Amino acid sequence: MGMDRREFIKWCSLLAVGSMLGGCRKLPFVGDAAKKDLPSLKMFEAEVRRAMSKPSRRMELVRVPMPGRLKTPGASLENRFGMAIDLDACDGCGKCILACIQENNIPLVTEDEAAKGRFMHWIEMRGGVPFMCAHCGNAPCERACPTGAANHTPDGLSAMMYKRCTGSRYCGANCPEHARKFNFNDAVQQGLSLKFNDKVPVRSKGVMEKCSLCLHRLQDDRLEVKAAGGVWRGRGVNTACAEACPKKAIVFGNWLDPDSPLVKVARRRDLYAPADLAGFDPSIVYMMGGK
Repeated sequence: MGMDRREFIKWCSLLAVGSMLGGCRKLPFVGDAAKKDLPSLKMFEAEVRRAMSKPSRRMELVRVPMPGRLKTPGASLENRFGMAIDLDACDGCGKCILACIQENNIPLVTEDEAAKGRFMHWIEMRGGVPFMCAHCGNAPCERACPTGAANHTPDGLSAMMYKRCTGSRYCGANCPEHARKFNFNDAVQQGLSLKFNDKVPVRSKGVMEKCSLCLHRLQDDRLEVKAAGGVWRGRGVNTACAEACPKKAIVFGNWLDPDSPLVKVARRRDLYAPADLAGFDPSIVYMMGGK
């Protein structure tokens, strides 16, 4: 049976679409990534040990008050999330670093970068003290970002919109402690990435990244509480680093909630922050003495 003109055009269109889809499935990205051996957990553990073995500068800590309400327009009057790290309890074991890597799909780095002490870890040890982005209430990194990718949430998090990041690195340069990390590598292509957690996207080459205070956990909890019709204060949330600490030296919570475990423990302690961040109203502080 012959094929009329309309059927002929339809079949040609279907063949064209099919060839396009077939081409998509054969993109070099997929082929190259499939040829790479995925890294093992042991490789990440070894990198953490290597990072901790590198000499690091000590932080100068100064006394700061307990963080309060943010002064920025639109800030929440009920929530400001942060952490306090108990330096009397922390023994610098590094388990928080590994937990953060697994929770946030942080990639390995190349051998050359590792030799230079340049790791992607969002938490690092400085003089045996865990250090990460302090989520400053008046963050200098955010003011320097030309695209608005570095921004502040109403709940006190210094957040990143990766799709808006153009990799200018102005934010990293404007942070006095250089808490942000620039992603120099295509980690998937180079076999440096392992997706431990499906809830966190794997970042692309050419963007700045940093501690998110496990934002995805906060978002999940917010949706659950609001769906139930409650007032959200983040009381059911903890960060991966705090959960992993065997000494319970990292305490996460809501600085504006008097019933938060963070407030309950911090009000009895002396609070400190890195000297060059103290004037920027940090949400992550350190505790010593005063028990």
